[in-house]
Amino acid sequence: MIIGAGICGLATAYELSRRGAQAVVIERGEPFAEQSAGLARIFRIAHRRPELCRLAMRARAGWQRWEAAFGAGRLLGSEGFITVGPGEDVAAAMTEAGAVFSWLDRPDITTRIPFVAAPWESGVFDPLGGSLRIRRALAALAQRVTIHRGEVVSVDDNGATTLADGTVVRSDRVLICAGVQTPALFGPLEVDFAPHTRFTYRGADAVGAACLSAPEGYGLPLGSTGRWAFGQEVPDPAGVRALFPSLSPVAQVDCVTLRAPCLDARGDGWTVARRGRVVAFVGSNLMKFGPLLGDLLAQAVLTDELPGDLDLAQP
Repeated sequence: MIIGAGICGLATAYELSRRGAQAVVIERGEPFAEQSAGLARIFRIAHRRPELCRLAMRARAGWQRWEAAFGAGRLLGSEGFITVGPGEDVAAAMTEAGAVFSWLDRPDITTRIPFVAAPWESGVFDPLGGSLRIRRALAALAQRVTIHRGEVVSVDDNGATTLADGTVVRSDRVLICAGVQTPALFGPLEVDFAPHTRFTYRGADAVGAACLSAPEGYGLPLGSTGRWAFGQEVPDPAGVRALFPSLSPVAQVDCVTLRAPCLDARGDGWTVARRGRVVAFVGSNLMKFGPLLGDLLAQAVLTDELPGDLDLAQP
């Protein structure tokens, strides 16, 4: 049994089905409506930890496999990804991981994001980055797995799972990847959650513009819609207006963000724990690793050992 129909739950159920194992996903609300909500996410190889760069390269192959298998159109765009501000740590991590990158100056940044009033002198360009069409991917996954609606209220170490209506479901293994619910169902995991908002803008055509990570926030084109999404820890409309003077806000997505010791300075990472027949998994910025995490979590469910790649060292 899998609790939570976000990217991790759906990807794990799909990978289990590919191995001939039966998996049921329990979801209390609409599938992929909480941490996995929205139209798109950034994919990038560029991270501040070499191990995350390596895992992202493997995940990219997984996105290409999904794209070929699902027949749902393009899932991973080719726009590229730019990180601005101090980039030496990103460059060092990518170099150690054997990833391709290049340095950009301010005119180069503007060439790749024509509507930005770039205040940054330089940036690191990741040519394998791009915009993930996540709603398309998640809808395709949901069609290939079994999802039951129900609210889980408790999970015992022996796999017995109790629903809000009193039903008790017994499973050989349980994976809890239910976002904000995960600590409540599993126990303390040294994580906290906070509200997070991503705003959508229109104006200049964003099709083909590179994805961006900056001290001010992160931005990406929303597929072929011609719109641009920009997220910030603390909303700063005036600051966004200064960066993108030709854009106007038209919508927003409200979700949550994770705060935990397992995350690096840009909020990337996860934590995983096992107790009895139950595995708990929670993290931040997970979408880009979706295919790989599905594979690794499927291994965790089918065996008594957690795959080594799930055990990220503290940053």
